[in-house]
Amino acid sequence: MSTSACDNTPETLNEWESKVASLSSNAESFKALTLQQRLNLADEIIEHIESIGDDRSYQHDMALYKLGPKLEEDTIPKAIKYTSDVNKFLGLNKFSTISFLAPVLKSIKQNLEHQIAIESGLLKKKGIPTLLSKVKKETVGGREMNIHGPVEIFPTFHKIEVWADATIPSQAPEPDVESQVTNEHGIAIVLGAGNQSMITVYDALHCIFYHPCKPVLIKHHPLRPHLHSLCSELFAPLIKRGFLDQIVDSGVAQTQAILGREEVAHVHVTGALRTAQAIEKTLAETRPHMSKDEIENMVTSELGCATPWIITPGKYTLRELSMLAKHIVTGKKVNAGCNCLCSQVVILPESWAQKEKFLELLKKQLKRIPTDPAYYPGSCDKAMDIISNHDPVMVTQVSSRAVKRNILGDEKDFMDPYLVDCGTYGDDAFNGYALRHEAFGPLLAIMQLPGDPDDNYLLGKAVPFVNNKDNIYGSLSCSLVYPKTYDLAIVQEATGALNYGCIGLNTWTVYGYLGISVGGTWGGSKFDTTGQSGRGSIGNLFMIPNIEKTVVSSRSLTFPLIVDKNFMPPRMLADAASGVFLAKNACQAVRAIAASLMKPVTSWFK
Repeated sequence: MSTSACDNTPETLNEWESKVASLSSNAESFKALTLQQRLNLADEIIEHIESIGDDRSYQHDMALYKLGPKLEEDTIPKAIKYTSDVNKFLGLNKFSTISFLAPVLKSIKQNLEHQIAIESGLLKKKGIPTLLSKVKKETVGGREMNIHGPVEIFPTFHKIEVWADATIPSQAPEPDVESQVTNEHGIAIVLGAGNQSMITVYDALHCIFYHPCKPVLIKHHPLRPHLHSLCSELFAPLIKRGFLDQIVDSGVAQTQAILGREEVAHVHVTGALRTAQAIEKTLAETRPHMSKDEIENMVTSELGCATPWIITPGKYTLRELSMLAKHIVTGKKVNAGCNCLCSQVVILPESWAQKEKFLELLKKQLKRIPTDPAYYPGSCDKAMDIISNHDPVMVTQVSSRAVKRNILGDEKDFMDPYLVDCGTYGDDAFNGYALRHEAFGPLLAIMQLPGDPDDNYLLGKAVPFVNNKDNIYGSLSCSLVYPKTYDLAIVQEATGALNYGCIGLNTWTVYGYLGISVGGTWGGSKFDTTGQSGRGSIGNLFMIPNIEKTVVSSRSLTFPLIVDKNFMPPRMLADAASGVFLAKNACQAVRAIAASLMKPVTSWFK
């Protein structure tokens, strides 16, 4: 990278304002870009994709996660000696980012090519994206749905379907690129996520190429100023044309001042509900002539969720039960639970015959799967707040192995996960506090639904329970789990009835987020009026109209986990796979594989 990741001292207010004014002055020329010119921009960004393969950004991530040494502001070591655990984690973190963003860029390009073909009248069946060409109309729960897909998410061994309401006229999906940019002026602000680096990069791409399709100013999260350098290289084609700029965080006052500028037409934020509310408050105070609806329409947001796992009654094999427990605990422990899609609530049928065996296996996996440092500010405090609102008798802290690291750190960096027994819904002793508050950290709640676990359990009990937002927080995603012998017709009806933006069938919904790269969507349910999970959605790279949800499924419940904290691939294999995704042709892919495999050998001679 051309500059150090931390060379970027906080800008003064005048410098911030200067960047806003400069971007705004280019809004008209951005609006005037043709589809072909937008495609050319996407191609140029793809030419810079090697920038997301540079180790230095991921070394900063390891320091942030309290897994590696803190890096000096003016220099970044070329090589850092990590433990095997951390080295594997860095490799997987890098591969996850690359294997998501590289396909995203290819899908953006494919969509623009598709739009150009339509515009020119040269559309051929072979050039139609799979999500648009592979569509079936089905009646689910008495409603007609257009089900697009399935499409494979390589290399996760998962597939997605996009479900859209077939009863609404679909002349203009999300407005196409040309109509989006003629309706409004000004720029978009992207307030970067603090828990994952790739989110900020994707959000900027979405605001440039989809909604609101405007010049973008990125304000990096205070935890991730190192992304400034990566974005400088990846987005160089946009920066040199004045279509994108970026700033590091300098505090609340400066952010409020930026939001108050009249040039700001749209804000996208990934974060907490209180942050989104504060943004809307600032926008309203500085735009007294605008209505509440108009202010809300200026903001899109991806917020939180107390993500539930709904366990259907039925006879599971021991392998199915073991893998289910492993799925749930992995979803809890990755990134120390600091994800909007991390496992938080396990919903069990009270009279399920295999309940005790499953709970035994769940506790076993909580002990067995290693724990990451709870690095995110306030994460442990949120967990302790939830615990303080439950009877201590119903709370168990499960000790487990910590990720091995070779830096000196406080033992408080690690917090073993808490298991909170909420009881049975409807009982006097039931306490649903842990369901109504997002933990965003090392806490997992268990609850039970009463009654006989019959064929009506899903549609008559479980689905109505989670759809009621008085019972459980948010609607971003949920997982629905069932044995191989379960009636798939019931699963289909339950999937249609669940008011969540993403539904994982026998899998963790992180793969639904990754499904954005092939055309899936991510956001709260359109039927959720609480705003807890945000407003609007991201993804939909092929602009399918009237989408309600993305459904992601694995090969089967017994299929090995792709993200497995106990069996992460060696660093050289992760790097080789990353190199393949970054390669522009077969020769580059072969060279990348060879270089990765030879790296340990060459290091022996240094």
